[in-house]
Amino acid sequence: MEVELEPRVKALPYKVKAMSRESPSQKALHVLDTDLRTHWSTATNTKEWILLELDEPCLLSHIRIYNKSVLEWEIAVGLRYKPETFQKVRPRCEAPRRDMIYPTNYIPCRYVRISCLRGNPIAIFFVQLIGVSVVGLEPEFQPVVNYLLPHIISHKQDPHDMHLQLLRDLTSRLLVFLPQLEADLTTFPDSPESSLRFISMLAGPLYPILHVVNERTSSKPSGNITDLDISKSSQPSTALTVSSNFEPRRSRSTSPLILSAHRAIVFRPDAIFVLLRKAYKDSDLGSVCRTAARIMQKFINPDTDQNVSNPQNDILSISEEKSKLELSSSFTLFDYSSLFGEEFRMPDEPWDCSYLNILDIAALEEGILNVLFSCASQPVLCSKLAERASDFWAVLPLVQALLPALRPLVSNPFEIVDETFSLWKQPIVQQALSQVMLKKLFYWGMDLLNFFSIERVKCDL
Repeated sequence: MEVELEPRVKALPYKVKAMSRESPSQKALHVLDTDLRTHWSTATNTKEWILLELDEPCLLSHIRIYNKSVLEWEIAVGLRYKPETFQKVRPRCEAPRRDMIYPTNYIPCRYVRISCLRGNPIAIFFVQLIGVSVVGLEPEFQPVVNYLLPHIISHKQDPHDMHLQLLRDLTSRLLVFLPQLEADLTTFPDSPESSLRFISMLAGPLYPILHVVNERTSSKPSGNITDLDISKSSQPSTALTVSSNFEPRRSRSTSPLILSAHRAIVFRPDAIFVLLRKAYKDSDLGSVCRTAARIMQKFINPDTDQNVSNPQNDILSISEEKSKLELSSSFTLFDYSSLFGEEFRMPDEPWDCSYLNILDIAALEEGILNVLFSCASQPVLCSKLAERASDFWAVLPLVQALLPALRPLVSNPFEIVDETFSLWKQPIVQQALSQVMLKKLFYWGMDLLNFFSIERVKCDL
């Protein structure tokens, strides 16, 4: 049976989850193979079934069944392994031809159950599940799917549909943050446009921040937190201290910064979502956070020309290269400004990544987040930083050096973080933030001086 399929769909990998019966020689696994010399058979005539599980959730566009001798069947699908909740996509019907392709209209799917009601005997050559994979698609995202699906279907001939790409980014990147997004997804149908814009900002321009938070919370510390560590981190300090540790270190896992729970408050998902919700509402804080996110993206994916492989100089193993490429491809940020406006544009900042090799990435990540929380607590300073947010890159060494002072003093790592961000209103933290601002204003002044010097030369000429 010839059916013209959309260019973006393909046969998706799956496995046989279960079946009611199989004959000794004609196993259920044969439905995975398009070889017509094998097939699945139950050697019975009525009421048998087979359950298929896709490797990843998907939007299922078609089901192809190459029938051998089934006379009547019905087909149901589900996103979660709860057969009683499966939705019928093909009610009880006869199997009129050997090669049948049923459209399923991009239904969210992970499981497919084919119930064979009559056969002579019940036997199937192979089954193909055709659609587009959507990693992380769970029932909680159903309101988002319902809203985006008409757009996805209307652009089904477009292999680069931005609505489909957006859905993939939302599900794959926000899956681990479903507890923090439960209320947003529950109330999504009430205000779908504003809710979609918010979660799209999280999965798009602000995602590098969430990526760093997820890495820190999911990684296991390489040592134990001692009482001495806790007492040291909680001791009050009256002076602004500056660290001079600029040893080359790119790895986060080797940094001792992740050992102390008192230093982890900025990496708590609940705290970071309070910050990002305010950033979404406040234009100045939003601008600073988006710049910080682009900086963190540079930590993960430095300039592409620095990643170009030179066969004569590179000594990386094949596995290291593969891991590097997988990280780069999985962290691509798409520009959704065509859907949501200029705030979603992803500019390519001309930052020099060379000096990152002498900075501590783990310290910078923590320092940047503390700067963001401090900005959220001081709208006036935040507004000044937002005026030239791109200069944030130039003060990274100072952010690393001031990290001990940028950390708020907390009595326990589970302090409640609310929209006042009172922890970061401590005098020593604000003093450190002021130092960052002064350094940034210095660079701004140098830029202005250079500009007027050039203009003066032009006038003299």
